[in-house]
Amino acid sequence: MKKTVLLIISFFSITCLSVYLSACQERPQNQLILFLEHEEGAEPYQTRIIVSPDYMRFDEGEQSSTFLLIDRIHKTAYNVDHQQQTIMRVENQAVELTPPMELNYTVNELDDFKDAPEINNNKPRHRQLLTNDQVCLDVVSVDGLMPEAVAALKEYHQLLATDSAVTFNLLPADMHDPCAISMSTFAPTRHLEFGFPLQEWKPGYTRSLENFDEDYQVDLELFKLPENYFSYSIQEYRQGRVDLGNRKVLPVI
Repeated sequence: MKKTVLLIISFFSITCLSVYLSACQERPQNQLILFLEHEEGAEPYQTRIIVSPDYMRFDEGEQSSTFLLIDRIHKTAYNVDHQQQTIMRVENQAVELTPPMELNYTVNELDDFKDAPEINNNKPRHRQLLTNDQVCLDVVSVDGLMPEAVAALKEYHQLLATDSAVTFNLLPADMHDPCAISMSTFAPTRHLEFGFPLQEWKPGYTRSLENFDEDYQVDLELFKLPENYFSYSIQEYRQGRVDLGNRKVLPVI
């Protein structure tokens, strides 16, 4: 049943996207992407992504109490919490890490979207991404659609992967699941190598494209960090040096 519903959503979205793309003539500076995400045991929620040449912002819409801002130039992520008035900083890390096991990546090409309309002269393609013969993720994508957004999403996942690499050796060996470690650390962008993802799903999680705007008139204030918020790095937090109560970072002992 879940797969049937996903395919119905995809065909509906593709039809809307085809109509929209036919009206687009110029390559814009900013893009808006709206995804509907659903995690098992929770209500579906919307994720808004705004992409510019220098930044990318994730939030849940206009009234979101938190947001994630990616500085694409400096490869830094800022997690902003308005309720606590804090900013946690995640910086790009240079970490050399060898997988704890051999990871073999393969792809299953499926033809269940062969009757879907073309987008940008390309049909949506459904692929299953496997690691060590285990299906990690199903993705329906369109080659050539919104390449700027795809590039920004790759940068985002690569940034998170460098941070994951910092703490990877603290992960118990029995938690070295091939899919999990490949997607989080060793091959974080492979689902984006085939174009823009209209839909993704794996056990316990689905994400579907609801809408997008390739010529979004963005309020530049959305790319600014709040002033006077308590700011700290994730490395300082892991070192136990962040005193949230007194809003200060403790010195290295």
